[in-house]
Amino acid sequence: MTTSLNSTQLENLKRAVRVGLKAFARPEPMTLVEWADENFYLSSESSYIEGRWQTLPFQIAMMNAIGHDDIVYVNIVKSARVGYSQMIRAALGYFTEHKTRNLLLFQPTDGAASSFMKSSVETMIRDVPVVKALAPWIGKKHRDNTLDTKRFSNGKQLWCLGGTAAKNYREKSVDVVAYDELAAFDQDVEKEGSPTFLGDKRIEGSVFPKSVRGSTPKVLDTCQITKAASEAECMLKAHIPCPHCHEEQVLKWGGKEAHFGFKWDDDNPKSVQYLCEHCATLGSQGDYQAQHENIVWRCETTGIWTKDGISYFDADGTRREAPESVGFHVWTAYSPFTTWRRIVTDFLKAKNDPSKLKTFINTTLGEAWDDTEGEKVDPESLFARREHYQAEVPVDSCILTAAVDTQDDRLEIEVKAWVNGEESFDISYERLYGDLSRSEIWDLLHKRLTRQFTSVSGAIHDVKLTLIDSGGHFTDEVYKFSKKYGIRKFIPIKGHSQSGKPVVAFPRKRNEKGVYLTMIGTDTAKEIITSRFRIMNPGEGYMHWPVSDEFDETYFQQLTNERRKIVYRKGRKQIEWDAGGRRNEPFDTAVYNLAAIRLLQQHFGINLSRYRKDGDPTEAPATKKRKTGKVHKPAGGWL
Repeated sequence: MTTSLNSTQLENLKRAVRVGLKAFARPEPMTLVEWADENFYLSSESSYIEGRWQTLPFQIAMMNAIGHDDIVYVNIVKSARVGYSQMIRAALGYFTEHKTRNLLLFQPTDGAASSFMKSSVETMIRDVPVVKALAPWIGKKHRDNTLDTKRFSNGKQLWCLGGTAAKNYREKSVDVVAYDELAAFDQDVEKEGSPTFLGDKRIEGSVFPKSVRGSTPKVLDTCQITKAASEAECMLKAHIPCPHCHEEQVLKWGGKEAHFGFKWDDDNPKSVQYLCEHCATLGSQGDYQAQHENIVWRCETTGIWTKDGISYFDADGTRREAPESVGFHVWTAYSPFTTWRRIVTDFLKAKNDPSKLKTFINTTLGEAWDDTEGEKVDPESLFARREHYQAEVPVDSCILTAAVDTQDDRLEIEVKAWVNGEESFDISYERLYGDLSRSEIWDLLHKRLTRQFTSVSGAIHDVKLTLIDSGGHFTDEVYKFSKKYGIRKFIPIKGHSQSGKPVVAFPRKRNEKGVYLTMIGTDTAKEIITSRFRIMNPGEGYMHWPVSDEFDETYFQQLTNERRKIVYRKGRKQIEWDAGGRRNEPFDTAVYNLAAIRLLQQHFGINLSRYRKDGDPTEAPATKKRKTGKVHKPAGGWL
């Protein structure tokens, strides 16, 4: 029996057969670079320049390593401005559409995860047609389209979660796990382990497991990305030929006395060129960018090298299997997204301020900041910096703060003047001895904190805000003092010694005792103050001290007695500050005064930029001359 089909029926049959066979079709294998160059698109919401993606030469090996099925762990230690975020977006699309893998992307916090999903993942799905074809729900409210999960029509899923909660690392079986800005993650997630330890558990059952870690590094001793990269089988750096002698080298920052690196005429960033370590010839950014096609990624320890991230070789050129784990280091000098002139300009702005220099080293050089280098501060060098003030307060336009440290038998009081850029001038340091359980010493404290100070022009200044340590044995007395004399002028404080806490956290409301108990991030404040000890030129962050008896050698010894040290708690590395049993009250009052000026700026409407040491006193709120009497001198209790 034969059946005759008309043309319409025949076309329908062909279409049905094609649909049925489509499930058995497999696309031609593509590397991540090939896929991205053909499909990826730079969305306007996540890129300075919207348009089709074109992989740059220095990005090729890193991207292909991410897409390489034989490489399980990829660690990228990077600076800013190297296109890493876009490489990750491309990889998400590649693994979803081409490799058909389940993915789990971690961001440091829930907020960062939500933001990345909206600005980077959803826009990638929208703007990459082959991925959009797998998302029939795009732009709609749908159970497969949530803020933390995307379910595609090919049966694969993509999660984007914050890394602070241990529950986010559970109950998911994926092929690819990625950690964006790993150095910003908690080192121990709710006491259950490191982020990579927990997250990598999710790929253990995959046929092609992949763990991608990338980050700008932070502090050397505790930086998770540098630690992860150091554990890799090879650490690859970009070796680029000199445009003159053609010898390979890694671009290095160098230094003023180095025989290689970036060189420029004094304070003229436009003149910057690179000095070859082999032939001592200078070359411009354009000269070196013309050599980018010839970059070889080489491990200086093992000799392993690759040009494209696909094929790997031993030092003698023998081809070898791809390493199971690789590390890459790349920094701004290789990037066409910025100029060498900008790099030098950023350095010149940062070089005299350790906190800014740390940012430069992290985000421009892509290196971890060594907090132990130069950490020990010589008290004699600070003592030698004392100045002869022309008046009690050496500047007319300023804000005064006070800090009180409570001890069992005394109160220690420090008054500081502040100007633009948090440049500070110590005014007085006083010790009041007495029984802190009795009212007499607190009455005397009030007199000392409400006295007035004279500046160069004869203007008088009051202390704007006082922070008082309430963490000792006299908490109730501190609270009582605050309530008696002004809960917003005399504020009780308590230290919070945990890394990463803000310098000051002012409460929204009073506590049950009726005062504004304010938390101080002591570790953060101590980092800032210690870095400012090393600022050598007056200006932003610089600290001044007067030549006077209260600021003697003992004061500076106690100011610098604390040291950072590494300790291990339950197997986890932590940074702690320790005075080794030595007295350190001046360091504590310096912390409290820094918190006071931050509090005034953040919650009391003070604009410190209006207060300039060389400015007209009228720039600040008007002060008045003393009507009568002499300048008040410290009385009683001074050592």
